[in-house]
Amino acid sequence: MPFINPLPVPPVFQVKDPAVHGDEERYRCVEQILSAPDCYRVLGVTREANPDDIRRAYIKKSRICHPDKFVPAYPRATESFQLLSRAYETLSNPSAKLMYDLSKQKGPSTFVSTEDEHANDTLQRVLHQLFIEMMDGEFQTLRAFIHALNETNPGMHISEDAILQIELAFCKMRELLLSTHQYYKVVQFELMRLYELQHELRSLSYFSVWRRMQLSITICKVLLQLPIMINVESREKKQSQRQLGQADAEAIHGILGLRLESALRLAVTLLETGERYVTAW
Repeated sequence: MPFINPLPVPPVFQVKDPAVHGDEERYRCVEQILSAPDCYRVLGVTREANPDDIRRAYIKKSRICHPDKFVPAYPRATESFQLLSRAYETLSNPSAKLMYDLSKQKGPSTFVSTEDEHANDTLQRVLHQLFIEMMDGEFQTLRAFIHALNETNPGMHISEDAILQIELAFCKMRELLLSTHQYYKVVQFELMRLYELQHELRSLSYFSVWRRMQLSITICKVLLQLPIMINVESREKKQSQRQLGQADAEAIHGILGLRLESALRLAVTLLETGERYVTAW
């Protein structure tokens, strides 16, 4: 299948997320965090929660009440996010958790928030670890799923050439994100969403065939969206800097280039077709 003409560059594709949280829920989440009496209530977990439960709760709430979700800026959201990150740091560290539990046994205590400028550092570190875990072997799964969709859906077909281009884009994205953290902020909410989707998929019964198919297609779509977002951001960043010389090519084409971006966009469009087909059933 030939690639679509890379010029002009279309606007960045926005992945539809039925779980997007409304303003009312975001503000309610902020107030619940700020009024929580201890770390466990801040995260919404029990004392018996394991490390994966604690991380999942942290990511879920971060996705709802992160300060970037509020326009205009909402100072209480920033405060709640700092509190959320501090609670995660406390309960995810076995030694810190033990000390915290022992201090609470000495008598009633209040979980007091103090100013913390490193809340985003905590989130970036968690997302970095998530990315490593999710990308480890993830493209092989994506490739197998694309081949399965090609065979079962005559109306959609992603060529082998396109798959090779997508694989190249993933390798470049992986290398970029592992070598620098500058683009994590661009894809942070999609990484959180991807984590939640994968968790839901793992928790489904094997008999939930259609729901498993829906989630698999959505996961593939979100995965393909990540390098698109990074390429668009890198292109816009270079264009705004108005750099000369070799930077001109990157300013026009982005880190991945328009050919790879076009292959990714084509695959996303075809996955949407498969998604509509599965949903209709």
